[in-house]
Amino acid sequence: MAIRSILTQVHPGARGVERLNYAATLANQLGAELIGVGVQDFSPYIASTGAFGYVDAGAIQAIRTELDTELKDAGELFAATKARLGFTGEWHKAVDDPVETLARLSRAADLIVASRKEAAEGPAGTAFPADLLIATGRPVLVVPPNAKPLEGKTVLVAWKDGREARRALADSLPLLHRADRVVVAEVCHADEIEDAKARTASIARHLARHGVKVEADVVKPDHGRVTNHILGLATAIGADLLVAGAYAHPRLREWVFGGVTQELLDSAPIACLLSH
Repeated sequence: MAIRSILTQVHPGARGVERLNYAATLANQLGAELIGVGVQDFSPYIASTGAFGYVDAGAIQAIRTELDTELKDAGELFAATKARLGFTGEWHKAVDDPVETLARLSRAADLIVASRKEAAEGPAGTAFPADLLIATGRPVLVVPPNAKPLEGKTVLVAWKDGREARRALADSLPLLHRADRVVVAEVCHADEIEDAKARTASIARHLARHGVKVEADVVKPDHGRVTNHILGLATAIGADLLVAGAYAHPRLREWVFGGVTQELLDSAPIACLLSH
């Protein structure tokens, strides 16, 4: 299956401009349509109240005016970028929860492009990758800060034998087809090497049947975190795209991602295509 539609949130801030340019360039490369979404959550309860508990109507209007201005600026940014880069696409805007809005619109998207969350990140109305992975059921391409346009000539598939990794592998096939080199690698302990070799060789044969230029590798960690070994291998082979399953566990009312997944979401220096 080809990627024919890409969904991304549009915001006029610096990170929003960076994300839109990245998504638009990728859409042009793939011949895909770009669905841009301007969305901000309206939460008037955060406005200060008067002495008798009444919400200041002027404060509510000021918040709404600011949101409307941001959405107008986002729409103009999308239109200007569309004119400059020449992609095909459609525009949506909403005053609603950003994650819920993108989840609804993801019904018509093959891929979501989202920015990595930074410690001092704003605005508060940004839909971040972890939430989108859980809410949408779509693969999410997580873009690090200051990312160059995705070339995807060398791709690392970080394998962990589970349904999330299998889903990520299937979701990434259109990008793997474009690559000159795909490395499927599993990080494992010494007593698992033979099984890991069999697993990665099986995946390599599967991808080769799809016409992907692929090789298999097994990494035995001598020390340090698994994530460091994965990112170290990505650097060694010159990959600018990492494909992996996003593993999460339900904890009360929230989903908590596993260690490697969370570390990739927080600090991967290259783009990561993750599927849950």
